[in-house]
Amino acid sequence: MKKLLLLLPALLLTACTDIRTRLSPDLLAADTGNGLRLAAHTTQDDALITAYAAAPELLPDALQTASGSEIAPGHISMLLICGNPCALLETALQKQWLPPSGAVVSLPESACDALGSGAFPSPGQLSAAEETGQLPRRPADTVLGDLKSGSGITALHTEENGRLTLSLWDAERQYGTLSADACRGLALLDSRWKSFAFACGEGVCTVRRSRLHISVAERDGRLCVTVSGSITAETDDPAAAEQCLHAMLTAALHETARDAGADLLFLREYAVRGRIAEAVHCEPAEWAGLLRAAEYRVSISVHA
Repeated sequence: MKKLLLLLPALLLTACTDIRTRLSPDLLAADTGNGLRLAAHTTQDDALITAYAAAPELLPDALQTASGSEIAPGHISMLLICGNPCALLETALQKQWLPPSGAVVSLPESACDALGSGAFPSPGQLSAAEETGQLPRRPADTVLGDLKSGSGITALHTEENGRLTLSLWDAERQYGTLSADACRGLALLDSRWKSFAFACGEGVCTVRRSRLHISVAERDGRLCVTVSGSITAETDDPAAAEQCLHAMLTAALHETARDAGADLLFLREYAVRGRIAEAVHCEPAEWAGLLRAAEYRVSISVHA
């Protein structure tokens, strides 16, 4: 019994030592290109680990070598990327380093430097923008789903000139960023906001309920995408509110599907339901071409 009692403190000390040397990054930054330049923020000691990996699959080994500690990468809540997001994002989701609901942010300059200096949108900022209808929700699994299906083009959260917005990407290049109206239109269609208010004329309009529907039909040899429905809002000027909301929805359709061929609204699924044969059999690039050639309509009514 005495030997057992003497062993217990040693076992407890060993267990504590193992826990202290296992690091769990909560924020990961990567600059893509010729391999991956990496930076990871760890929760245990509020430290930054920097490393280089030749391929995404080597990320844990690279961070472990750089830190001298065991790396548990399954607790990452936000991925910051400068450059092409495809390969790293796919690997991070497959290996369960990043949860499907994790945030993905595209940065125009070094993501590693941004993580080190704190010059990036925080998870709290993104959540607030999503809850107030400034941005649609774009979790990691949605981003990767866009790249693998639909038209092969996705949208990632980004920051441009101090403004949160969306950046359009495919597997090879960036297409550009969206206007504030387009982001708000996508958020309105996403319907997962908690509040949705905007300046309207000399006052403020607050959306209370949104019943919008998307349909995709074929007319005169090309697709016709229509957003229709009704919106209940608190406003002194329903006509002005309707004009503003119409502009947001139109911008969302034009800047994504018409201009870039990006299918962020599951338009292909609506087309399949509408029994449009091209939507079933075409390749993602062909679907993007069909979206660029499509007609877009918005028909809504606003009631106070």
